[in-house]
Amino acid sequence: MRLAYRVLLYSFTVIVLLVVAILAIVDNRLHSSIIAETEAGLAREARYVAARWKSGDEPDQLANSAGSSLGRRVTVVDATGKVVGDSEFDPAEIHTLENHLYRPEIIDASRSGIGVSRRPSRSRGDEEMYVALPVAQKGFVRVSVSTVSVDRIFDRARREILIAGAAALLLATLVAAVFAARVSKPIVELRDAAQSLADREFDARSMSGAPGEVGDLANALSQLSSRLSALEGVRRDFVANVSHELRTPLTVIGGFAETLADPDVPEEKRKEFAAMILSSTRRMQRIVDDLLDLSRIESGGWIPKPESVDVAAAAHEAVSPLKHHLSAKGLSLRTYFPSGAQTVRGDPTAVTQIFANLSENAVRHTTSGVITVFSEADAGGVWIGVRDTGEGIRDEHLPRIFERFYRVDTSRSREDGGTGLGLAIVRHLVEAHGGRVRATSRVGEGTTIAAFFPSETSTL
Repeated sequence: MRLAYRVLLYSFTVIVLLVVAILAIVDNRLHSSIIAETEAGLAREARYVAARWKSGDEPDQLANSAGSSLGRRVTVVDATGKVVGDSEFDPAEIHTLENHLYRPEIIDASRSGIGVSRRPSRSRGDEEMYVALPVAQKGFVRVSVSTVSVDRIFDRARREILIAGAAALLLATLVAAVFAARVSKPIVELRDAAQSLADREFDARSMSGAPGEVGDLANALSQLSSRLSALEGVRRDFVANVSHELRTPLTVIGGFAETLADPDVPEEKRKEFAAMILSSTRRMQRIVDDLLDLSRIESGGWIPKPESVDVAAAAHEAVSPLKHHLSAKGLSLRTYFPSGAQTVRGDPTAVTQIFANLSENAVRHTTSGVITVFSEADAGGVWIGVRDTGEGIRDEHLPRIFERFYRVDTSRSREDGGTGLGLAIVRHLVEAHGGRVRATSRVGEGTTIAAFFPSETSTL
């Protein structure tokens, strides 16, 4: 059964139950209200008749006159219980009526000042409601009405309530139908969109104009779809990049290994080929290590343990392995750690790795000049970074240099042994500390890449 039909069915069932419950409550209270109002009306009328009963009045004439005026049965009873007047009986018939002294309403009236009873009339045969009042030194006045007329009023009111209930039920059903359609449509769209996502159709979009929480869910699903789509693209690029990065060293290893299998290859060539195989193997190992590091950081498998880190010591540990590369290229190394920026709040291993990755990147892209490792204080934290005097980076490349496998000069980076993952690792390490990265460059003058560590680290 479709969702709209189910919602409508459930809503209709609830509405019917509510209407029935309301009708039952109203029916019961209405009946009680009509009975109470009838009793109160009879009591007022009895007081009216009692006030008109004066000494010397003929009781039967009083009963007839009052009964005609009120449209009720009026009975006048003397102090002994004898009926001396009744608007429903002729004078000759009155003397045949039973003594009323022990009628329930007369007994209650003599005891409490008012008596009310509902019972079949012994003289008329139908059920009547009686209200009796005592009249000092004279007897009792009783006013009654047939319950048929009371029930008629109740039945008429009940019919009106049933009509109103039926109209309310119809209106509520129409509202429920509209509501079911409005609710089910976006939910069905959400289901279809979720199914599309499950089928890897990431261009699916759900209805975003739905009201309330359904609309919020639709917006969230649309955002998820978009992200699964800044992610499917990343996955494809990642697979393509990894395949491309590993293809070259694998090709080298396979080619030279095949060549070494020839026994006629001279010893000198064997050593040269073995060295190239070793270089390619180490390159693949660096790529795998960097990928593992990046995956561990991104997945939350690595959580920084911040402490106060000496910037100079971390920089020295990171740069020391690069000294022979600096000497080979004729590059000078400078450090600048001013007062107020000599320590950062971060994970010691992460700080050292950031310095190492930035320094390696600077050495790789600088052919002459100076490599400067520095720190500087800023509001709320400290920047650490590396500045070089290399070829620089054009503006269109700067926003993407922290993406994995992104290279400004593809062939040169591979020749220098870069994996294309160093700056991506730097960005993730810094962001794990609640910090951020920045890069500035001028073509032909050099590049500066820095990482900001806040004073109070909030890990992601």
